[in-house]
Amino acid sequence: MQLLSSNFSPYSTRVRILIAKQQHQVEITAPDFALRSPEFLAKYPLGKIPVLKLSDSEYLSESWAIMQYLDALSEQSLSPSAPLANARMHEWLRYVDQHLAPSLLPLFGQLLGGPAIDVDAQMQKVRVELDKGERLLSSNNRELKPLDLADIATAAVMYFVVATPAQFGEMNILKDFPKLSAWWQRVLQDPEIETGVSEMRQAFEGFLKK
Repeated sequence: MQLLSSNFSPYSTRVRILIAKQQHQVEITAPDFALRSPEFLAKYPLGKIPVLKLSDSEYLSESWAIMQYLDALSEQSLSPSAPLANARMHEWLRYVDQHLAPSLLPLFGQLLGGPAIDVDAQMQKVRVELDKGERLLSSNNRELKPLDLADIATAAVMYFVVATPAQFGEMNILKDFPKLSAWWQRVLQDPEIETGVSEMRQAFEGFLKK
């Protein structure tokens, strides 16, 4: 198997973290064509990474689908077996990918040189989404439970949730969210997560220098 990946992508990073943690035999490489180019789209209709190439003719797209596939292959699954705990894992992942991550995109677009935005207003939208996460954690104590797939997936996104506002002067956006802060500090102690976050940090800092 081969993973098309980029250290700058939190979605690629979450898969790389899982590969390292479960010791899957997967070659990690850069995309073979520019993303969304006609050549890339001809091979991979969704036009984005990560992509897990299973063979010359078969592949799997979308980071969460890839993670679930790899986890199912592992003898050390990171998916809870209890139905409610498993549902909670998916609930948390949906919050991260459908609520938290999108709130960051306008700020990130500003760093990329996009149209001017009201930074203060957008920062408040990020805080609104963080408050949702804080309340979700309060309802199920995720920050105290064993690491699962959704924690790995979230860690890759959370790096940018912390690092992007810092570029606009908000140096600790998690300061008013103690459960999220505790969760973040706990997952960073995991060696594979720490390595993945470090790779993203280096890629982000390289981007900022440009």
